[in-house]
Amino acid sequence: MLVLAVCPRLSTNKIRYNMNTRISIIVATYNAENTIKRCIDSIACQKTNEIELLVIDGGSNDRTMDILKSYGNLIDILKSEKDKGVYDAWNKALRIATGEWIMFLGADDYFLPDAMSLYLDFLQGKEDVDSIDIICARCRLIDETGKYLRTFGTPYKREIFVDKMEISHGSTLHNRKLFQEVGEFNLDFKICADYEFLLRKKMSSFFIDREIFVMQVGGMSSSVKGVFDSYRVKQHHRITSQYRNLYYLIKGTCGYYCKKVWYLVKK
Repeated sequence: MLVLAVCPRLSTNKIRYNMNTRISIIVATYNAENTIKRCIDSIACQKTNEIELLVIDGGSNDRTMDILKSYGNLIDILKSEKDKGVYDAWNKALRIATGEWIMFLGADDYFLPDAMSLYLDFLQGKEDVDSIDIICARCRLIDETGKYLRTFGTPYKREIFVDKMEISHGSTLHNRKLFQEVGEFNLDFKICADYEFLLRKKMSSFFIDREIFVMQVGGMSSSVKGVFDSYRVKQHHRITSQYRNLYYLIKGTCGYYCKKVWYLVKK
């Protein structure tokens, strides 16, 4: 039986609300000198006074921090210290972010043009937006060479979501009240803590049928370790049967190795 730590809720006493900040974008980095400029540039060309940018670095020993420092005041908060991985970095940023809505990016992710204006226009025009937990959109998946693979992301449906994560972290706005209600990311899950977080309750959601974000695949989330971490998440929540969980574990593992063989044959 898995025994996992309880994630602390985000205290309302520690939140520094800024009435002008609608969206806080949180970027986690570690030795990302090859991709971080693309990521920050995609934010820089869309950043307004309503958008706050926080970058939490895990103690990089390459040129990542030099690149980040070159942006000056564009990055509202920049910290570099050893951490326990991407979710630890996101948790640290959550505690000091001031936005009403939170977005999370990895260093090799980047926004498409007009992504932020699309979200800001929606937040401005939706009357009952505060009652929504997450606002999702589609994302574009690319490989390490930048080649388009497919479009990812569907409207959130709890009955589908319990089997597999069909939304991406970078194209999802999270209402900060959600973290006060269900807590921070659980560091016991190294790869799928964002999936585990979104399984803690049935979310109220809205879907924007547009690609707003690009995610490079090939990292830990698309590995066998990612498949197994997803299995652990489902076991932890016990929302589907053991047999169903094993089915998706076997399916995911076989799918991973089939793709590896396909890429090798294609080369």
